Amino acid sequence: MKRNVFVILICITLIQAPGSSVANPGGNGDGNRDYSCGGSCHGDPALSMPSDATIEITLGNEAFSGQAVAVHVTIEGISTPSQMIGIFILGSLNGNSDTPEDHGWHMIQDPNGGSSNYIETKASSSGSATVTWVLLSPDSSGSHVLYVEIHHGSYAGDKAFTGVSRPFEVNVQDVPDGLPGLADDWVAPSFRVSGDNSPLTINTRNSTDISVEWMLDGEWNPTSAELTCKDDPIDVCNYWQVSIPATMGEANILYRITTYNGTFAIEQPWLKMGTAPPPFEGEIWSARAHSFAFALLILSFLVTLQARLYPRDDRNNSDQ
Repeated sequence: MKRNVFVILICITLIQAPGSSVANPGGNGDGNRDYSCGGSCHGDPALSMPSDATIEITLGNEAFSGQAVAVHVTIEGISTPSQMIGIFILGSLNGNSDTPEDHGWHMIQDPNGGSSNYIETKASSSGSATVTWVLLSPDSSGSHVLYVEIHHGSYAGDKAFTGVSRPFEVNVQDVPDGLPGLADDWVAPSFRVSGDNSPLTINTRNSTDISVEWMLDGEWNPTSAELTCKDDPIDVCNYWQVSIPATMGEANILYRITTYNGTFAIEQPWLKMGTAPPPFEGEIWSARAHSFAFALLILSFLVTLQARLYPRDDRNNSDQ
């Protein structure tokens, strides 16, 4: 008996013992983070090494002050067993107040459909990844700098790898008077609940009209969406509701907004909206009561089974 207890204790100790790796192969989740990730193993020179991956940053369109711009990031030469890679877009490398928001940019959407400057994604089997952030350019024109930092693990498992791009200069131009675009405070929704066909709200500025085209992720031919102005337009309308069909499962919808001011049009970058499962609508105490009832059912079954397998000894004492 003591031997069995000793073996069980050893197994529990081995299961709970920490591994030798200093990395987090499962990632830490998307979020807003500064350069060096707040002192993690990737930011510790004693625990990290420079990555051999190459990082390239490009713009999808010209940058005007206060207007949307697509920032494309292409990474090649990633060598990691899990294919998990963390990617930052940064306004500086100070280690504090490094997010683009800290430097006058406004986040409309990150590559995963949220609004974070740090995202995690999977590299392809060839060791490459391409992602896109959609940002509103700073209100001040002139030269602005962006950086991209990457984190990933190694095959040895004992080191964390990090890489930083060269500074990417963005020349933000003065916006012409009346240039139509997206509102400064509008953030693209990251998802809709499965089966929800409620209209999508889009806030713009200096817009006499807009058009929206959409398609499912993986398709090539977009469809024009029906839309309605919810302002009392005299010359412009900056509050729109757009009808996009409901999605099911894990489908993603891609959509692109074109803003107009008279005959002048600005085609905005493509945006993505995912599909989330319906929320749990029951009460927590009801769920706990059902769990307790199920536990009692299992306990009753075990007691009955034990009684059948091990019947009570009814022999008389006189037979002993």
